[in-house]
Amino acid sequence: MDKKTKILVAFVIIGAVGFISYMSLVVLSFEGKESDYYAPAVTGEDNISAYKNSCTELNLSQVSKDPFSLIDKNVKVTGEILEKKEYVQFDKTRTSIVLKVPGLSPDPYILVSYSGTLTFTQGDMITVYGEYYYPGQVDAPPEIANKFLPDIKAAYIEKE
Repeated sequence: MDKKTKILVAFVIIGAVGFISYMSLVVLSFEGKESDYYAPAVTGEDNISAYKNSCTELNLSQVSKDPFSLIDKNVKVTGEILEKKEYVQFDKTRTSIVLKVPGLSPDPYILVSYSGTLTFTQGDMITVYGEYYYPGQVDAPPEIANKFLPDIKAAYIEKE
């Protein structure tokens, strides 16, 4: 190969590596669609009543045996707020909750994502109505960091 060809090949390789690196960053930073993480919040007395009636009590033993079995089902579950965080995603303030649910094993926790803000605080007992999915994962608190847990895309939440 002559010198010009070697230089051209080097530029092509450098360009290809740069393009692949750039595309990797774009793909890895993609957040997905809003509906991948959140159910639309249900409002209005009639709508809330109808939505609540569409949800069945979360079968904790079924979740413990096969956490994949209830994916996309409308469920309701009651528990205590262990941790609550608000953050901005898709240009809206969102709420993330770690819910401690008695009777769920081996880990008594369910993650909850809500498409708005809530006035509830740590220690409050709440009932969550929403769409079940699995797996969810968080990096805190330490007792559940990086574990796969059930998750509910909440459409409605009420304090007990």
